[in-house]
Amino acid sequence: MADEPLPSPSRKHRVIHWNPDAGNAPSRRRLSWWRVLAWTVGGFFGLLFAAGIVIRGIKLVFGPDVFVASSSPIAGSPGATPADPGAAFVSQSKAELARETAGKALAEVRKLPTDHPRQLEKLILLEKSFLAGEALLSSRSFAAALTQFEFLNREIDEFAQSVKARGEAQTAYDTILARIQDLERARSLAPDALEGAFAAAGSGRQFMLEGSFLAAKRTFDRGFAELKRAEYALNGFIEGNLIRGQRALVEGRRSEAETAFRATLEKSPGNEMALQGLKRAVHAEQVHALLQDATGHETAGRYAAAAAAYEKAFGLDALNATAQQGKARALRLESETRFAAAVSTAKAAYAKRDWPVAIAEFEKALKVSPKAEDVKEQLASARAKAHQDAVDSAVAKAFAYENQYQWKEARGAYYEALQLKSDHVEAKEGYARSGRVIRTLLEYYKLIEVAEQKAARAEFQSAIRDFNKAMSLKPEYLPVAERLAQLRDLLYQQNQPVEITFRGDGKTWISITNFRLLGQAEETKVKILPGDYEVIGRRKGYQDVLLSLQVRNNGAPAPVVSVICTLKADKL
Repeated sequence: MADEPLPSPSRKHRVIHWNPDAGNAPSRRRLSWWRVLAWTVGGFFGLLFAAGIVIRGIKLVFGPDVFVASSSPIAGSPGATPADPGAAFVSQSKAELARETAGKALAEVRKLPTDHPRQLEKLILLEKSFLAGEALLSSRSFAAALTQFEFLNREIDEFAQSVKARGEAQTAYDTILARIQDLERARSLAPDALEGAFAAAGSGRQFMLEGSFLAAKRTFDRGFAELKRAEYALNGFIEGNLIRGQRALVEGRRSEAETAFRATLEKSPGNEMALQGLKRAVHAEQVHALLQDATGHETAGRYAAAAAAYEKAFGLDALNATAQQGKARALRLESETRFAAAVSTAKAAYAKRDWPVAIAEFEKALKVSPKAEDVKEQLASARAKAHQDAVDSAVAKAFAYENQYQWKEARGAYYEALQLKSDHVEAKEGYARSGRVIRTLLEYYKLIEVAEQKAARAEFQSAIRDFNKAMSLKPEYLPVAERLAQLRDLLYQQNQPVEITFRGDGKTWISITNFRLLGQAEETKVKILPGDYEVIGRRKGYQDVLLSLQVRNNGAPAPVVSVICTLKADKL
């Protein structure tokens, strides 16, 4: 065992003077003015040092901003301003609001697909940043927390845009590759544009691999712009050659037309206009010669010869508008000789009230001589009388149908009359009348059909309501069919209640779904209208009993229905 430590010498010590008489002298005060000054200055700096240590310890525990809210400038000091007691609350509120916004945004971001390593790494950094903000908020460093969460919100927005841009960039990558392949035929027309698009596709792909999806999307957009230039060049080349080919066709230059159309097909395989142009170019020289001959004949007044030449040209080139129009014009001029015959035939038909023939012949005459005013008047008169006869015939036909109760045919005839004369009073009234009857009959037959379907499903009460409504709509002239009589008798029979006996054990609750609760009686009788019902038996601790009950009024005594719960629930 170690020795006991020696007692430490006391700080107080006694000074032994060499003068033996010194102790007899009266004692003097040892504190002088410089000692007082030294103790005062030393104590002041000691207090400052101690206060600094205490304040630093508090800041380490509660955060660097612990004294910010409570500090205020000394009144009357230079530059002093009134303290703002709500500043700390505002900072805290803003920080908490920013934290809530960041939390919601981060929750939504977690739902986004982050299977790319860069995006997963970014999401982890966002989570760490959120935790750092919460730590600042917990330590009451509200200003720092607000800055942290505001920065985090911006980072989350950028991350969400990056995730969204990933799908868009992938789609753009697939699209730009397909477009480059499709516009490869334009390389000789715009090589720089295609090379730029290809380079953009490669750069965008590299950005995607690195996880820079926004940069990839912007790069792909530049590539699409280059492809647009190539497309413009290709379309311009195609349109220019088509125009040159069409001009060559009109002027009969076969070789030039074929060259232009083949150049078009090289850049636009399957171009319909170019394919048609090549076919037309085979006979371009012959068609051009025939059109010149036809023009000469027409100029000389030889319309039959002109029509024949136009006919041959049109046979070789069915798309030649000049040949088509020239043929029609020559035939019209040639047909003017038949004008007198057409007018004569039309007048004869007019006298016989044969309106279709009269109208057709007058129209034929007007095609030859459109300015024949007398023919116009006779045509107008024939049309008016034909119209009036058609109206009278349609109304008479409608009346006949209506008298025979053929309402559909009557409405069709009335409609025909209204098409000819929309303000015909009798036709309007007849059309409305026949329409009402048709709708009534449709509703009547529909209600009978629905009643039959409901009766087949044992929904007798609903079927009875539909049947009664149908009978209220039935026209008097309509006979009662055998099918309708059978339905009526069935519904009458099934409208009589049937007495059913239910037996229980006095412990099972018996109820009829959507009808009545019978209670726990051992035997009870209930009068029920025919139909399909569901009987449920319930007893505490036992499995429910579910029975389907079909009630029919067929004259036979109703069976006794036993509803007893026997199977305990714990045996399931």
